[in-house]
Amino acid sequence: MKKSILIGFLCLAGIIIQAQTVHDNELAIVYYMPQTQLCFDVEYEEVISQPGPFAAYAKQYLGATEIIKEPSRIFQLEKIHCRPQPMADYTRAYKVVAENGIESQLLTLSRIGTLEGYNIAHHEHGNVRKENIKHGPKTIDRSPNVLPLLEEHLNGKSVAQQAQGAAKLIYRIRENRMYLIGGEVEKVPADGVAMKLVLDELDKQERQLVELFVGKREVIKHREVLTYIPVKSEEVEIGYFSDKEGLTSSGNGEPILLNVTAKRQMKGNTHVENDKKAPAPSQIYYNLAGSANIKIDYLNETLLEKHVPVAQFGIAVPLSRTLFTKGDLPHIYFDIQTGGIKSIEK
Repeated sequence: MKKSILIGFLCLAGIIIQAQTVHDNELAIVYYMPQTQLCFDVEYEEVISQPGPFAAYAKQYLGATEIIKEPSRIFQLEKIHCRPQPMADYTRAYKVVAENGIESQLLTLSRIGTLEGYNIAHHEHGNVRKENIKHGPKTIDRSPNVLPLLEEHLNGKSVAQQAQGAAKLIYRIRENRMYLIGGEVEKVPADGVAMKLVLDELDKQERQLVELFVGKREVIKHREVLTYIPVKSEEVEIGYFSDKEGLTSSGNGEPILLNVTAKRQMKGNTHVENDKKAPAPSQIYYNLAGSANIKIDYLNETLLEKHVPVAQFGIAVPLSRTLFTKGDLPHIYFDIQTGGIKSIEK
């Protein structure tokens, strides 16, 4: 029968160390402690405004007052999200040899070389989550640049006459839509789906014609990723944002400031209760992770505040040797993100 074993009683036994030396030609399985990379998903918009060729007649023919008069391209920072991502810390290498009751072949390593589990071959265990994140622009509110005008509305006419013809088409579309909805036409669409298709097409044609007068605004969504590996409490510029260029790394624009307040685990020796001497360190170590408060500021505005676990702010702690020498071998599950223990079962 399986039972949970308290980590505090069995896992904090022994001295706390930072790393082990791996020698050439030594028969051992080597793994690494994880370190946390902060991934910041930056979402921003590119707004492109273009005046219409009939802008001068927008108020006269349509009564429009909100008109795009000059072409422009403006970038607007929307939001920033934070995703901790584990990476192998190659400065913190540990080894396991097949002795002292520990069967090294029972170790399971993650794809980045960190501990995933011990003796979990026949049990469910998690993997590092793979994310397929698509970056780059995504255009929305964009209609084809095809004007629903006939040749008779364009050829041999002045701009004023073309604008008048386009305005007449707009009012004709609106009348047809009103008659269609009111059932005042000879042939009504057969069902609701057909009716929607017809109305959508009328809306599209009207929108394209109105844009000839009031102008067109196109919004392009961007998503890019900034990464940073924290090593201490500090404030750093992880990128720059400009309303003319968007997200940049060249120093153009205003800085995006990352403030990291590290909360490290304290180093020290622990002892098993009622023992005069601490037991010898085992060959498997887990990471007692630290954490950090992070804050993102841009133009004196806080866009993100979050408390996250940070593996490199932690310390290595040996598992108790008695776990592997008394009774059945344990099933140990490690947290790939932090290097900590998720559970120990017998």
